[in-house]
Amino acid sequence: MNRNSTLSQVLREAKEKEEQQTATEVTMATEKKAHYGLLFDEFQGLSHLEALEMLSKESESKVKLVLSALSGEELDTLKEEMEQLKEAFSLAEFFEEEEEEKKGDEEFTKEVTELFSELHISTKPDKLITVRTSAHEWIAQFNSSLPKEEKESEDNQEVEAGEGDHDAKKSVEDIHAFAIRSLAELTAYSIEMFHKTAALFLHGQKEEVTATDRAKSLSQLTIVLCKELSTFSKEFTTCLTVAGVKEKADVLNPLITGVFLEASNSASYIQDAFQLLLPVLQISLVEARTELLLQ
Repeated sequence: MNRNSTLSQVLREAKEKEEQQTATEVTMATEKKAHYGLLFDEFQGLSHLEALEMLSKESESKVKLVLSALSGEELDTLKEEMEQLKEAFSLAEFFEEEEEEKKGDEEFTKEVTELFSELHISTKPDKLITVRTSAHEWIAQFNSSLPKEEKESEDNQEVEAGEGDHDAKKSVEDIHAFAIRSLAELTAYSIEMFHKTAALFLHGQKEEVTATDRAKSLSQLTIVLCKELSTFSKEFTTCLTVAGVKEKADVLNPLITGVFLEASNSASYIQDAFQLLLPVLQISLVEARTELLLQ
């Protein structure tokens, strides 16, 4: 990504490119279903990302202003506290931890809810939990509807008659479209959560927890979401492999690769959005320290 471009600019350009592509295609309605950028915007991901970037930029300017006005021991103390806060934004744990077993619905809901409660803000992660639950229910329904031996025999006869290929192809396309939609939806709602969280940090109720503790909770939440995206990609590509057993490699492989690619991109977007919260929490740290000095 060009360092002079914001994440929202990159995603907006990608969305506009997809709009141009779909506008020239006969199968526009079908193609739109599987275009990540269009879906991300449909779920308000772009607007929340742009708003988060604005809050982050404003906070960064305020932090620089405060630092320029301080000197001596006061400046050194604040810089030290900000360094500790910055360390809490490290996501090294996400890359170092061994792969865990996938979480059940209740376990995921409990973990996300508990991490959110540690932030001491009024907003809730309901949308995240809903889209995650919906995706796993869809996958479970797909797995439970897999044909028995008799159904497989009937399907084989249909394939020989030339009628099975269309159904199989449609099934693969539907799985791919739902996978991309789920990834875009979870990512958009994650960024919406970060935006609302930032706004509440800046304009909400008086802080009941330190900025560093909030950063640690948000870091853990980011890790949970990125791991969930990885689980999404593995489960959806397994569905694609099963449904596309009779598909040619040049049809199936690009769909599987596309799901893995968008899951990886989604994790990057969430991590980048999380980093935008650093200046916001730095301002919270400055305000808390100012109140302490005035007491």
